[in-house]
Formats: sequence, C-alpha cells, structure tokens
Amino acid sequence: MAHQLTQDEWEAQTAEKVLAFVRDEIYLELRFCELALTALAPCPDRAVKAFATDGDRLFFSPEQVLRVFRTNAPFLDRAYLHTVLHCIFAHLWIGADRERARWQIACDIAVEYTIDAMGKTCTKRILSWTRQLFYERLQKSGEGISAAVIYRMLKEDSAEELQRLAAEFYTDDHCYWPK
Repeated sequence: MAHQLTQDEWEAQTAEKVLAFVRDEIYLELRFCELALTALAPCPDRAVKAFATDGDRLFFSPEQVLRVFRTNAPFLDRAYLHTVLHCIFAHLWIGADRERARWQIACDIAVEYTIDAMGKTCTKRILSWTRQLFYERLQKSGEGISAAVIYRMLKEDSAEELQRLAAEFYTDDHCYWPK
C-alpha cells in the first residue's frame, strides 16, 4: 500500500515543484546562470518567512511558497534570483567585521539593483520612488555598485532611513548566514 502524504508532506512536495518551475522560468532568460540556479538544494523550513540560504541549501516555507505562487507568482522568480545572487556575490561570507544589520541592508540593495538593472521580464517590477532615489544616489557616487560601496554610503544614513531602506529592499531572510 502506498504511503498517503500528510498535509505537510504534500505542501513541501508541491512547493518544491513550484520552485523547480520558478528556477526553470528564470533559466529561460538567464541561461548563463544555470549552475548557480541549480546549486542550492531545496529544504523546507516552516521557521522562515521568506527564502533563506546558508550557501548550500535554499530554505523555504512551503505554505509561503504556495500562497505567494497563487497570489503573486512573479515575486517568487525575483526572490529566488535574489537569494542566488547573494551566493554568487559571496555576501554570506565577506561581511567580516562590518555591522551585521547595515551589511545585510547593503547586500539586499546591491542584489536588488542588479536585478532591476538586468531588466528581464521574469523579474521585472515597477520601481518605487525610494528605489529610484537610492539608485540615483548610488550612480552619482561614481564608486561602482557593490555591497561594500553601499555599506559605506549607508554609514551616513540615520536609523530611520536605514529602517525605510531595509523595508524597501527586504526579500529574503539572512538568518542562516554565517556569523
């Protein structure tokens, strides 16, 4: 007799199918990223509210993936790519002695800027006024675009501004990043 799936098992299995679909959708526009897109092993984790990674696994909440897929499927493409880009840019490992919260905001901004600059259909979104202004500020600095450059820029910002930027650019959870 075949094993009958529990609700949790069914959600995890279905969410993994959704993630495979999302990965394939991104691949169609970003074929050069195939290795990176397939490098993270999917790992259901009900404790995370968004995607998360430790550089080896892609942690996800099955319930969240299924809910977002039903209501805003394009966001999953963007969130998946966002998490993969953190690994490509080595954000998880190069934070060193930087202030953790400010570093993570800088990493999110760098990744989101990269995704927005790509202009790919699968990850396209309307730019908010906050993003537009920050991207202009970043381009005017003339220092290039990297998490390290953004981190230095953010040292000038108030706590309120940092909170606003964190809310604007938040996409994934950094709870599994090495300390």
